[in-house]
Amino acid sequence: MIARGFVQYDSLNSEVFLACQSCMRGSIYDGQPQGNPLEQSGALDISRSYGREPVLVHVASPLLPATVPERVANLFKEAAICRRSHHYEAAGAIFRKTIDVATKHLFAIDPRLAERKPADALRSRIKALGELRILDQEVVELADVAALDGNDAVHDIDPYTAQEAEALEDLTSDLLDRLFIRPAKLEAVRAKQIAAGQRKE
Repeated sequence: MIARGFVQYDSLNSEVFLACQSCMRGSIYDGQPQGNPLEQSGALDISRSYGREPVLVHVASPLLPATVPERVANLFKEAAICRRSHHYEAAGAIFRKTIDVATKHLFAIDPRLAERKPADALRSRIKALGELRILDQEVVELADVAALDGNDAVHDIDPYTAQEAEALEDLTSDLLDRLFIRPAKLEAVRAKQIAAGQRKE
């Protein structure tokens, strides 16, 4: 391990950021060195005492408008945190679950679906939402592409990569925007126009 930097909180407590010489991934460790814990070479002075377990650094989750249902938003945030923490297969699986729960949620809020039960299979459900004209064809295609890619994260033998996880996050974010955020904005403007007498209900 090579020390890349440290923060001294007081005369006893500090944190040191270390990078593995092989993979160059970093971790933060806490300890109680007095003075600079680095040797002149930049390596950590191993004669000093440091914790054996790295400090867990929490990754900030993206912000979503309140118009995204809470359960859907929480899943998306969890998946995004996994991606930012380099857990790409977990991220892909949870982005897929986000799409699954989001499309099921439509059956709870859209009166046109009041008497219908959502299909168990995600892609069949997406197709049915298109056939019922609940979703337009562009959104159906977006949801289907995202769902199929999420299936790769869940079922494929090959590792799910950072690039794939990032692309799936973008697709899922776009889908949530089309399902929940844009319709809410449109409805808010429509209500304002009705209240001002510019539009009939």
